[in-house]
Amino acid sequence: MRKGIVACLGMILALVLLVVAFLGPWYMVNATGMLGADYTMELFLTRMEVQGNLKGQGVSLSMGYAEAKANLQSTDVNMESFAMIETAMYLALLAMVTSLIAIICMIAIVYNKGKPKTMKLMGGLFGILTFLLALLPAVYFMNTKFVENSSGFWFSLSALGMALSGGPGYAWCLMIVVAIIAVISAVAILLQKIVPEEKSPETPLPSTKI
Repeated sequence: MRKGIVACLGMILALVLLVVAFLGPWYMVNATGMLGADYTMELFLTRMEVQGNLKGQGVSLSMGYAEAKANLQSTDVNMESFAMIETAMYLALLAMVTSLIAIICMIAIVYNKGKPKTMKLMGGLFGILTFLLALLPAVYFMNTKFVENSSGFWFSLSALGMALSGGPGYAWCLMIVVAIIAVISAVAILLQKIVPEEKSPETPLPSTKI
């Protein structure tokens, strides 16, 4: 039963981290240039935020990706990457659903509810699905160029007096952690031994003499 408890707690932790990752920045681009300009662009699953400093003036901007496509056409931002961000959002939502189902199945095993073998297989299956759904968007992000003419996922370049650098945000890193926790929890619940319930011996009915 100890493995079942560990697996259940692990999946609960994975779900919490999934929510944090869904709300946090997945990718960050920093730009520094002339006249003390310093900007940071953060790409979330649902929006883009730009914060910076220009001649001592603070600049802050937040917009959805539909608006960003219209306003950032003349910049170095790769518009095609927005489709990847939208796909990652749906995969993250699905990972939340599968992790919640896995938690329910694992709790059922811990408290001996339902059919133990069925709950065990379902808990392991949905744990593995959570692993895949958390890992896929992280891998897709690594193969996406968010800035035109950049060298890859991690990059640093200079052009026209402007220095650009980019790399993953903490939300992307959390998805890797979620994938690891989910697969460990899935394996733990699949290794959980199901102890058959002991049937109480039937007491014979007293014989009645006529």
